[in-house]
Amino acid sequence: METVVKALYNASFSIWNTLIGLAMTLFSTSPTAAAGGSPYGTVHALYDAISAATIPIATCFFVIAIYKSVVTSPPEQQAQRFLMDTVRYCIILFVAAHLWEILGYIIEFSDGVTAAVGPAGGYTLSMGGSLDAIIHDSLQFPEFELTGEWIVGIIETLGCSAVLLIGGVVLVLVMSASCLSIISSAFQRILKPLIIMPFAGIAVAMGAGGQEIGRSMVQFLKTFFGFCVSGAMMVVIIKSGYVLCTDIINSGLGGGSDIENCILMTLQAAITPIIIAGLVKGTDSVISRML
Repeated sequence: METVVKALYNASFSIWNTLIGLAMTLFSTSPTAAAGGSPYGTVHALYDAISAATIPIATCFFVIAIYKSVVTSPPEQQAQRFLMDTVRYCIILFVAAHLWEILGYIIEFSDGVTAAVGPAGGYTLSMGGSLDAIIHDSLQFPEFELTGEWIVGIIETLGCSAVLLIGGVVLVLVMSASCLSIISSAFQRILKPLIIMPFAGIAVAMGAGGQEIGRSMVQFLKTFFGFCVSGAMMVVIIKSGYVLCTDIINSGLGGGSDIENCILMTLQAAITPIIIAGLVKGTDSVISRML
């Protein structure tokens, strides 16, 4: 029984370490370099095709902004509003002309942030000496004695065996599901910036329509930056979540009975990937609140 239980726990930890290592690689992969740069090249071609409409759209919104200024502004403020709209229109044209380079600078900056965080190390799970000893001690049957203590010891050992056996199976499923969720978020972190990049010109062109509509340009750049820097935040989540979850439960191990230690150990191993996967899934909402 001890061999089977240890094999299940080691298998679950191996699944976590292998798949999270893959996710960490994806977190640190630049959208420009993913799949050898092929997706980035495709996105660039789509951007070039759509960007031809940037100036006409910006001009239409500029005319709308001038009309709003004439209709809604007092006569003494119309000249000032016209000047502000014209300056905004010129800025929009300048940004549109260098937009692809600006997006590239944002990606480079976010890649530097991710590299500074350091995706290597600090996330692997293993049996460890204390956990191995707990499993070994919990599954040892007491020597035969025709006493009540012997019967209690047998019942406790059987209970630990059941808890650890079920916990090992559950851990394999939890580790697999959590890692797949994290890997899915890692792929999305690469794809999201690439998906919105072709439409960057349209978002910027709408900024020529006045102050209210102009917020679309700033919002787009903030959203794009958030998608790019999300990889660094995911790395921080995995590292800090790993340390927090393991330390909370480890502090309580060894102080109770064998079955209590088995339950705490199983909870620790199961809670860690579940919490981390949930936090990684919510990265976009955290970044949106931050920006």
